[in-house]
Amino acid sequence: MHYRIRRVLDSFWFVPGVGLVLALLVAEALVALEPALPSTVGDVIPTVGPDGSRGLLSAIATSMLAAAATTFSITIAVLTLTSSAYGPRLVRSLMADRGNQVVLALLVSTSLFAMLVVRHVRAGDDSEFVPHLAVNVAIVLAVISIVALVYFIHHISASIQISRLATGVRDQLITLLDELYPEQAPTRRAPAARWPAIDEGADVRAGTSGYVASIDHGHLVAAAVEAGARVELLVRPGTLVCAGDPIARVTAAPAPSTRPEGAARLDAAVIAAVSIDDERTPVQDAEHLVRQLVDVAARALSPGVNDPITALTAIDALTIAMASAAGRPDPRGVLLDDDGAPRVLLAPRELSVLVVDAVDLVRQYVADQPLVAHRLLDLLERLLAREGASDRAVSYRAAADRVVRSAVGPGTLAEDGAALERRRDAIVAGGAA
Repeated sequence: MHYRIRRVLDSFWFVPGVGLVLALLVAEALVALEPALPSTVGDVIPTVGPDGSRGLLSAIATSMLAAAATTFSITIAVLTLTSSAYGPRLVRSLMADRGNQVVLALLVSTSLFAMLVVRHVRAGDDSEFVPHLAVNVAIVLAVISIVALVYFIHHISASIQISRLATGVRDQLITLLDELYPEQAPTRRAPAARWPAIDEGADVRAGTSGYVASIDHGHLVAAAVEAGARVELLVRPGTLVCAGDPIARVTAAPAPSTRPEGAARLDAAVIAAVSIDDERTPVQDAEHLVRQLVDVAARALSPGVNDPITALTAIDALTIAMASAAGRPDPRGVLLDDDGAPRVLLAPRELSVLVVDAVDLVRQYVADQPLVAHRLLDLLERLLAREGASDRAVSYRAAADRVVRSAVGPGTLAEDGAALERRRDAIVAGGAA
């Protein structure tokens, strides 16, 4: 349920949709309030006759609608440019940008507000009616919309700069890493060693194909407690599943071979807790956010682009994000119930795997690019300084060796290659010491 709510809130249409509903309600409320206003209101707010009010509202409605169409066209053009230049994964971040959504919502809401008010304007000696308060509100909204349009031009121009895009992804990744790799383990989690092996379990299979978008841990624990069962998840956020693939293994009393009604309800609860979508999302999938930065670096280093400075910006953003979680313990994989009994076994991804996978993906493009290789070594050195002597350090030193071997090629100057090798040797020697 949390994932579905988050998806609605992040959708491009949500804020404009809310704005249209508010415009409808406020317009009708102000028109209905007009007859109850004291006659002295005309001395406080400007008033315009029926013909002037009708012309003013019509102009506001048409101009704001035209501005909204222009805004939407610019947004689509920016999304297309970003997708081709930096990768399609960044499009989602731009679509979820609240600034763009609020401006579009303000423009279309102002247009709708003016259209709803203008239909109440009546001329004639006996039936003349002008909702002066609503007309003045429409004018204020139009002025605000003009200011918002100027802001939009600045905001959309700044949002396609690679530094701004990388910073946005970096901040999302830091927030998610804080959730996935907290400094203090939650009280209702235990190491995987606490998990009793499932000897006779039954597989729960996916009903649809796609990527695991999120997993509702609380719902899983509650369902397992209700069924007196244990649930071993076989997937994590970001895993590709096909319909019919096993996503979990459950065991309960009585034996799963009888498949009682309670076990069937547990299967349904597991399927409901594991949200599957057509695309990967950044809700719980840290690897997806990492891949966004990797995409930027890989495209920048491709022969057709050859823009190592952009690649360095993406690597720097990745370095800051990963350094924020370095030194923290990997997440405990066992979820406990209120009584401390193990109920759910997760399949968390180790932080070192996340880092090494990202480095290995980028290093495939660093042949004859010593500057980029040095920046990857910077990433690994910063993490090593925070990890100390640990299993992660062994993985990082091995990754550093692969970076240097990938970077030194036929086009690399001997001096550049020697500098990379000396740096690699110093990193490896730090582990030996």
